[in-house]
Amino acid sequence: MHTRTPLSTILPAALIALTFTAHAQEWTRFRGPNGSGLANAKLPEQLTERDINWRCKLPGSGHSSPVVWGDRIFVTATPEGRADAEAKRVVVCVSAKDGKILWQREYATGTYRKHADNSFASPSCTVDAERVFVWIAGPDKSQLVALAQADGKQLWAVDLGTFKSQHGAGASPIVDKGAVFLQSSQDEPGSFIAAFDPATGKQIWRNEIKSGQHSIATPCFFKGTDGTAQVISLGDGGLAGFDAKSGSKAWDMTKITASGYRCVASPLVMEGGLILAQTGQGQAASEIAVIRDAAAGKPAKAYDIVRIGGYVPVPVAVGDLLFLWKENGTVTCTRISDGEQIWSERVEGPYYSSPICIGGKGGRLYNVTRSGELVVIAAAEKFQLLQRFPLAEKNSFATPAVSGGHLYVRTYSQLISIGK
Repeated sequence: MHTRTPLSTILPAALIALTFTAHAQEWTRFRGPNGSGLANAKLPEQLTERDINWRCKLPGSGHSSPVVWGDRIFVTATPEGRADAEAKRVVVCVSAKDGKILWQREYATGTYRKHADNSFASPSCTVDAERVFVWIAGPDKSQLVALAQADGKQLWAVDLGTFKSQHGAGASPIVDKGAVFLQSSQDEPGSFIAAFDPATGKQIWRNEIKSGQHSIATPCFFKGTDGTAQVISLGDGGLAGFDAKSGSKAWDMTKITASGYRCVASPLVMEGGLILAQTGQGQAASEIAVIRDAAAGKPAKAYDIVRIGGYVPVPVAVGDLLFLWKENGTVTCTRISDGEQIWSERVEGPYYSSPICIGGKGGRLYNVTRSGELVVIAAAEKFQLLQRFPLAEKNSFATPAVSGGHLYVRTYSQLISIGK
């Protein structure tokens, strides 16, 4: 099921993993702090309808995941019931207190080719204390936009040129380390990763990345042995680290897997200074590369995990355990240090959402089925299915968010707050 090579050096995790930022209580980006999917909250052992605080009917549908700052939640949607519905994108601000829509702002995008399972509202927003940032991609025009948290007023917009992909957009911007970062990977020449000033939108740096197979992976951060922050880019089968401040390339691996599969899931920083890069194809093919020694600028393959991983769902690393979640519902727990398989069980799906963990090792994993069930299993060395909780809406692909002790779940056309 997997092959292994010994780890030559394991650097202390404290020197490597950049997980919780100064805003640990906020959920500022896709999958929360550094894209880890890790959170703390006290939720009921068995969820019931009484644990739902509110349901908000959104002004349209989509697959973007919620992001949260304080008492405000942000998602995007595509309007429905209008002749021009598919040509519009709506940024929505929802009150975390009562689920009421505080403001919404609409943008014209035009229609374009995309995968049948994708939506025009798939990229998630990212947010800081004052602003919310959203990538609005289209074949004729692609732009990064900053809106005021308070009222949705547009503060700036940067024209990024055209965006062309047979599957449509899916990657999300992130804001941290004094900049907004965006990876725009497409099928045709013109793919890049860039940093922008959050206050003005001025481009700080930009690096071209390989075009070919469009990647929807969202970057994350990593720390080099010299203490510098790096932005990790995963696209078209390659993995690279860029200095977050200057944009200079610290290291790269042009081909991480033998298969050359597409990169859809985002990269993940794990215990021991390891980086996980997942590739896949269709509903079955999967190959995962676990990379060591990147902090020293000398990345090398630690081991591979083949077949048992997923394609779309991003794995979650909890302490020394890694949980892989396949589209068909096969969940596998492995040891991070060497890839040893601990257990593998089928949890009925299917899935596009990525799992998150509340409570660390011994806590709980939460994921959402495409048919609209919230699934809860133990984050432990022994498999245990704890609950399947119906959310009453199909076509649910978004990843949940956690903030202020509450779980926020976005279904196809609703936003739901769970946990008193």
